[in-house]
Amino acid sequence: MSSDENIVARIWRYIGAFQHGILRLFGIVLILFLLIVFIGGLFSSDEFEMADSGVLVFSPEGPVVEEPTTISPNDAFTASLLGGGPGEEVLLRDVVEGFRRATEDDDVTTIVMNLERFGGGYPAALHQIANEMDAFRDAGKEIIVYGDNFSMTGYFLASHASQIYLHDMGGATVNGYAVYRTFFRSLLDRLEVTLNVYRVGTFKSALEPYLGDEMSEPAAEANRYVFGDIWDAYQDSVEAARGLSDGALQNYADQLPELMLAQNGDSAAVSLNAGLVDQVIGRGHYRDMLEERFGRDDGEDSLGFEASDFFDYVEANREFNLLPTDKIVVIKAVGGIVDGNGDGGVVGGDQHAELIRRARLDDDVRAIVLRIDSGGGSAFASELIREELEMARLEGKIVIASMAGVAASGGYWIATPAHEIWAEPTTITGSIGIFGFIPTFEDSLAEVGVFEDGIALTETARQPSPTGGVTDAWDTMIQSSIEAGYERFLSIVAESRNMTRDEVDAVAQGRIWTGQQAFDRGLVDQLGGYDEAIQAAVARAGLEEGDYRVIEFRDEVDPFAQFLEMFGQSARTAMFGEGLLGSGLLGDMARDAQDEIETINMMNDPNGIYATCFECTAFRAAR
Repeated sequence: MSSDENIVARIWRYIGAFQHGILRLFGIVLILFLLIVFIGGLFSSDEFEMADSGVLVFSPEGPVVEEPTTISPNDAFTASLLGGGPGEEVLLRDVVEGFRRATEDDDVTTIVMNLERFGGGYPAALHQIANEMDAFRDAGKEIIVYGDNFSMTGYFLASHASQIYLHDMGGATVNGYAVYRTFFRSLLDRLEVTLNVYRVGTFKSALEPYLGDEMSEPAAEANRYVFGDIWDAYQDSVEAARGLSDGALQNYADQLPELMLAQNGDSAAVSLNAGLVDQVIGRGHYRDMLEERFGRDDGEDSLGFEASDFFDYVEANREFNLLPTDKIVVIKAVGGIVDGNGDGGVVGGDQHAELIRRARLDDDVRAIVLRIDSGGGSAFASELIREELEMARLEGKIVIASMAGVAASGGYWIATPAHEIWAEPTTITGSIGIFGFIPTFEDSLAEVGVFEDGIALTETARQPSPTGGVTDAWDTMIQSSIEAGYERFLSIVAESRNMTRDEVDAVAQGRIWTGQQAFDRGLVDQLGGYDEAIQAAVARAGLEEGDYRVIEFRDEVDPFAQFLEMFGQSARTAMFGEGLLGSGLLGDMARDAQDEIETINMMNDPNGIYATCFECTAFRAAR
C-alpha cells in the first residue's frame, strides 16, 4: 500500500470520526433538551386555578379542526416560508367539551370571547359550537364578546353571545357566501397543453377550471342550491340569536353599499344600527369595563382583569377512563384520501385500513365510529378503507359513520358500510361521481422542436406519456375504466342504502348536498353530530353507561419526526414570522396557489381514478 493511499485512508477516517462526533453531539443536545423539558414539567407550579371572578377567556387561534394537522419534517420548514404549514388550530372536541363542562361548573359564570385570530371552520362545526354557547346561556350564564372587526364565521359565533362589543373603527362583515374559482382553459390553449379528461356525472365539476373559462350552468345550479341552504341556516341561527326579523341579514348584505353611504362610511355605526352589535367602544374603554366588573389583575400573563384561560381549563379537567374493557373505537378520516400511507394531514388508504383492521381484530372493541371530515381523493384508497369497514361489519362489529364538516365523494364512499350514517344538517356530502385526467404536452413541446417517436408491438404497448400524449386505444380504455368505476360507486351506494341503481344515479352525478338535503334523499340515516353517533354505537352494541370507554385509534407519531416538525415551524416563525409574503393580499394569493398545488400533488391513485370534491373546501375557506 502506498503512502498516498494511507494519507487518503487517514483523511476519510478523520472525516468519519468528525461525522460521528457531530451526530453524538446532536444526540446529547437533544437528550438534554428533552430532559430539561421533562424535569421542568415535573417541578412546574403552573397548576390550573379558576379565577375568583368566575371568568374564562376564550381566544381561539386558527381554524376549528377535527384533529391536528401534521406535515412531514421535510416540509415543515419549507412549506411554511410563505406563511403556510398547519399553523395554529383549534380542536372542535376541546371547544365543545370546554363549554359543556363550564355550563355544569358552578365556579364558571362568564366567558369572555376574543375572535380576532379565529380562523373559521366548516358550517357544521360552527353550528355545533353555537349550540353549546346557547346551552351555556340557557344555564343563566353570560358570554361577552369583543371584536375590532367580525368576519363571517367570527360573527356567527359572536351572535350567540349575551353582549357584543365592536371597536368604533370596525364592522361586521356579514355578506353571505360566494363560490368563485380560477379558470385556466384559455391559458392552457395558449400553452398548447392537452388535458385528457375522463369523467362521469353532469355535476362533477372538479376539473371545470381546466375545461372552460367559466362555471357551467349545472355546477352553478348545484352550488346555488347547497350554498343557499347553508346561507339560510346561517341567517336562521343568527336572526334567532339576535332577535332580528326574518330576512334582516339578507337585506343587510344586499343593501350594505347604501347603508355605508348613509353613515358616511362608518361601518361600526352601520353594524350597530342593524342590530348586529350592542355597543361600539374602543379597546381601552372595553378593558377598563372588564377590570371594573371582574377585578384588576396585573399579572404578567393576564389580560388586565381576573380571568382564567378557557383551553387551560379544558386541559386541567380532561378525564381519562381506563377501567371498562369494552371499547367504542373512534377512527378519524380527516383530509384528502391518498393511496398508501400518506404524509400527514391526509387519509392514507393503507394506514386507515390498518387502523380499522386493528379495531376489527380486537375482541374488546364493540363498535367502530368512523368520523369523516374529507372531500375524498383516490378511489382505490377509498375502496381499501370501505372494504376493511365492511369486513368489520360482517364479523359482528357495529359500524357507525359520523360526518363532520364535509364527507363528500370518496368521503361518502368510505361511509357506505355503516349500520347508520349520521350527518349534521350543514355537513357537505354527496358528490357521488368519479373522474380522471392526464395533462400532456406534445403540442407545447413541438413548438420548441421536441418530439417523441418510437415503435410499439401492440396497439396498447405505448402508454400515456406527458411528452407523447394519449393514444386512441388508451383513451377508450381509460374512459371505460372511469365509467366502470362510477357504476361500482353507484352499486355500492345502492346496496348500502337499499336503493336501486337508478334511484342512486338520480341523486348522484357528482352533485353535492347538505346533510339535510342528503337526509331528505335517503343518503344518510340520521341528523346529528359526534355525540349522537357515539350514543347510536352504544345503543346498537347493547352497552350501558359506565360499561364502556371511548378511545381513538390513530397512527403512532415518531417522536423524533414530531420534534423536527416542531423545530421547522419554530425556525420559520423566528426567521420569517408569518412568511416571506406576510399576511396581506399577496401572501393570501401565494397560499391559495400553494393549496391548489398541494391538492394536485395528493392525486396519486394507482389507476388515475378519483372520487374528489374540490369545491367542498370553499365552505371552510369562507371567513
